[in-house]
Amino acid sequence: MDCRKVKIGYVPYMNDMAHPGNRRRFPYYAKRKEIPFSIAKTSEEFDIILLTGQSNLSEWLIYKKSHPSTIFIFEMTDSTIFPSDPIRTLFKGTGRFILGKEKNLYLDYKTPVRKWLCAADLVICSSKGVKEQITKYNKNIVVSLDYLESEYSFLKNNFDISPKIKLVWEGLGVSLHHLWKFKEVFQEVSSFCELHIITSENFTVWGNMYEKNVKEELKKLPIQTVFHKWELNTKDQIISECDLGIIPLNKKNLFAWYKPANKLISFCFCGLPTLVSNTPAYVDFLDAAGTPMYCTNNKEWISKIKSYKEVSSNERKTISMRNYQFVKENYSDEALDKVWDKIFEKLNICTN
Repeated sequence: MDCRKVKIGYVPYMNDMAHPGNRRRFPYYAKRKEIPFSIAKTSEEFDIILLTGQSNLSEWLIYKKSHPSTIFIFEMTDSTIFPSDPIRTLFKGTGRFILGKEKNLYLDYKTPVRKWLCAADLVICSSKGVKEQITKYNKNIVVSLDYLESEYSFLKNNFDISPKIKLVWEGLGVSLHHLWKFKEVFQEVSSFCELHIITSENFTVWGNMYEKNVKEELKKLPIQTVFHKWELNTKDQIISECDLGIIPLNKKNLFAWYKPANKLISFCFCGLPTLVSNTPAYVDFLDAAGTPMYCTNNKEWISKIKSYKEVSSNERKTISMRNYQFVKENYSDEALDKVWDKIFEKLNICTN
């Protein structure tokens, strides 16, 4: 079956196609391969539907029952399947229903996710750890990461440090809470480090009930901080001008702990050496790259940041180039095209 002769529907992460989940995944692949698709609506007929994890899952379950011949690809790129705080689980389940994000009420918001893991013809996830968890629901699984290569055009070329190490963290404001768990680390390195934060000016919490200001939140950290507003066209230049990327994660937060290596890959495309928590995805990635810059506890974080300052600029450049070559070989647009080709091949659909 030729994918250009079937009707493909895509259920986006958000209606805004500039959303990272949309611009970095299937729509990007479809554009590269000239594969036609349209935004899926339950009022229309489709041969294939790619359903994302943020969709109105209960509504699409109803659709599937009345359209048994439609092929469904279910894309779950986060770690939703892992246990989470019961209060958060209940709040998110009822919140999604109240906000109209689910047609039916599920007190446990993971329930429709599990149903789709079972019902889908193929499941896409984004880490080996998540794949291991969901094999009990579905055996037809492909691990696929974000297209990131085209978003990063500045490559770091200066590896001198003066006078302080410019640590840099980039991400969504709602993820800043991970930094609070590492206050001891920031306290210990504050005399020779400063922390650069690239994110939005504000972020919402508890189902968009209220906003927090990032600059005010950063005052909680015992280190000099520099705020940079996140913008698609400038973030990579800021990253490449810093000295050391950091991705510290709280091990007790399973949702974050089992995330894919996308953030680390994005830093590598900028040529930025990066120190990370020893999550399964980061350990696998850095061991394969030959640069095991991961930490198991605060003591290691402090020690490795100090060591990074003490090594020569040539050694820092070697780390940078090794990681950059690794992502160019394994996570380029062409490499990720092959993963998506495999997804369609598994469903006996031709993309050539």
